[in-house]
Amino acid sequence: MTASKDQDVGRSRTIARESALKVARDYVRFIEIGDREGIVNSLADDVVQIFPISSEATGDPQGIFSGKEEVVDYTCGLFRKFTGLRWPDPEWTESADGTRAFLEGRGDATVTQSGERYSNVYITRFDVKDGLIVRIAEYANATLYVSLGIEPSPTEIKAVERVQKA
Repeated sequence: MTASKDQDVGRSRTIARESALKVARDYVRFIEIGDREGIVNSLADDVVQIFPISSEATGDPQGIFSGKEEVVDYTCGLFRKFTGLRWPDPEWTESADGTRAFLEGRGDATVTQSGERYSNVYITRFDVKDGLIVRIAEYANATLYVSLGIEPSPTEIKAVERVQKA
């Protein structure tokens, strides 16, 4: 490989790494500002969102959303459940190969039905391919979320049942 080709390979790796981080950061920003179109345009058609930590002592995930329609329905459903949803001081990192971005931070929101403050700790992994999110794994305290007593949507029930049937 010539020096010029080495430089081109290095440049394309940098671009891939930056775009994975940018896509994930933009996605979180779209959630914070309630931009449904931005959310939709950030996701691959076959995206999967998993909540690996359950509120039950089973060791199974809390739920798995499969496909863009389910992930968008869940994510945009947050706008009805919470106001002021944001992650004020996230720490972002990325994988060495530039295909994954990680958010670590504390969320902040107000529960719409009760007016109570909701603050959970998150580590979220975003897998990005061709500029779109293909997988989201959100590690948070599921018991805290469930304790809010918010009625789950049909899509959330389906995501939980998907785990229970597996």
